[in-house]
Amino acid sequence: MKYIINLGEMLIDIIPTSQIRLGEACYTPHPGGAIANVAVAIARLGGSSRFIGAVSDDEFGRLLVQVLADNHVDTQYIPVARGAPTTIALVTLHADGQRHFTFFRQGTADIQLHAEDLDWTAWHDAAICHVGGVLLSVEPARSATLAAMDHTRQVGSIVSFDVNVRPTLWPSRAEIRDTITKAVERTDILKLSVEEAEFIGEQTSSPTERVERSQLNKLAETLLQKGPRLVIITSGAAGALLLTANHRAEVPAASSVRPVDTTGAGDAFMGAALYKLVQQGCQTPSDLQSLSEHDLSDLGSFANQVAGLSVTRYGGISSFPFMREVISFSASQEVFQKQLDETQQ
Repeated sequence: MKYIINLGEMLIDIIPTSQIRLGEACYTPHPGGAIANVAVAIARLGGSSRFIGAVSDDEFGRLLVQVLADNHVDTQYIPVARGAPTTIALVTLHADGQRHFTFFRQGTADIQLHAEDLDWTAWHDAAICHVGGVLLSVEPARSATLAAMDHTRQVGSIVSFDVNVRPTLWPSRAEIRDTITKAVERTDILKLSVEEAEFIGEQTSSPTERVERSQLNKLAETLLQKGPRLVIITSGAAGALLLTANHRAEVPAASSVRPVDTTGAGDAFMGAALYKLVQQGCQTPSDLQSLSEHDLSDLGSFANQVAGLSVTRYGGISSFPFMREVISFSASQEVFQKQLDETQQ
């Protein structure tokens, strides 16, 4: 199987594990970062996954590389940013499992990725290069990410982009829109959440308001006209919408799931989707246009199951399932749905 390159950030998520009393909590460090999360999610499902991103030579940096290696992610092309600390993200969990991030990112390793650090031989056996919005928020990592997207297009492989907007990392909303627009124009697979729609589409509602399905369809169709061949909009518990120029599929979220921590759920979804696409034979942008409605539905359902299983556990990387667990979870979902259908008859 060809590799999926995951180019972006890897950091430490500091996540509360137990509440001591009001205002106090016990925290545990978890390896994370959206792009590293996707890399591990792919590898745990059995895919060929490669991570490229600057890491620190501090204790956390060495831990992060080891975690990737332990999960069978190819680490041979990772540059080391010597003397730069590892980025820390403090995660605040809410009662419904949703989370808020506070980043400690001044002069850290992940943003020190330069275009000159990229070894283009890493692309010789890659079907997809997946990038995200976090590194686009600051130089020199922004230029390195755009260069990687351009090179992927030049060699004929697929560019995958997760918008993953973190507004606090950016100097202004205008710069968010300008930079994201440049990235979308270079993209073949575009993934965004409903909450992120306002940054790159013509969405006018507040991120906290419920977006109607007709609005999502219109937004996705608009985004397809900007260059992507496949647009994926995730809606959490409401499922996901997948569109190409020829077909669309709406897939519900996994049923009977009680989330305890949604950290990395979108990354689990994306890792599963990219893994499945390569399994379906997608290696070039034109392959995406041949996806049938059934292919899209199968793709979204599988990704939702992987994401659904991940939210039942704490952490990002540590929550991602192996393929054997997904198979077992899928079987239990079928039993639950059958019982639900019988009850409603």
